[in-house]
Amino acid sequence: MERDLAHRVVQTPYVLLLVIPGINIVTVADLAGELGPIAFYANANAITGRAGLMPSRYQSDQVDCANGPLRRRGNRRLRAVLMQTADNLAQCNHYFRARAAQWRRAGKDPRWLRVKIAKIFSRLAFALVAGRQLFPHPCCQPHHYLLSKLLDFHGEHATDPLLQLRDLQAVVEQLPTSRCATEHDALQQQLDALARRRGPQPLADIITLVLARLAARMIQSTSSESAEP
Repeated sequence: MERDLAHRVVQTPYVLLLVIPGINIVTVADLAGELGPIAFYANANAITGRAGLMPSRYQSDQVDCANGPLRRRGNRRLRAVLMQTADNLAQCNHYFRARAAQWRRAGKDPRWLRVKIAKIFSRLAFALVAGRQLFPHPCCQPHHYLLSKLLDFHGEHATDPLLQLRDLQAVVEQLPTSRCATEHDALQQQLDALARRRGPQPLADIITLVLARLAARMIQSTSSESAEP
């Protein structure tokens, strides 16, 4: 099932979210499934608004309480996915883990903390997916590379090499032109590390080496085509 999810994710711009440490294929698949086409959202606030991640407001005469509890109405499945993603980021992402620790020391409610992380992530996700561009952000340290992350995923799941190559091709087609050189350099470093090994090697590592070389060639081909007038 997870291999099938990966095949569906790589055909959408949601695959760009894999550059964020703490985000894996399954998380991206859950987000893409509940959010649907990103074109349906005018801005990032529409994402959290649909999930009901906003305080309720009570007004009566001169009373105006704008910071009430979260609204009960909203897409609960989308809210659950955003909350789960916030938990993953708070545990596995250096940037969000540091921010969460800072907010805990300030005495913030744990529920507020999760919603705050989900809000930050929704803005970042909207910019990445809707803009189809990658840009520097503190939460993307250390750098995660799309193709290397996908190769590791398929290696762990013992995916058929032909299916791996198909998914790699789909990711290359989703890559912004400005990212191609970075992904190529990351793959080349992986190739150099594998080539320096001596003696018998597991077949899985050899297959990964071959696929990484093919992916590097696909990136070069894509970059050459985009550079042509």
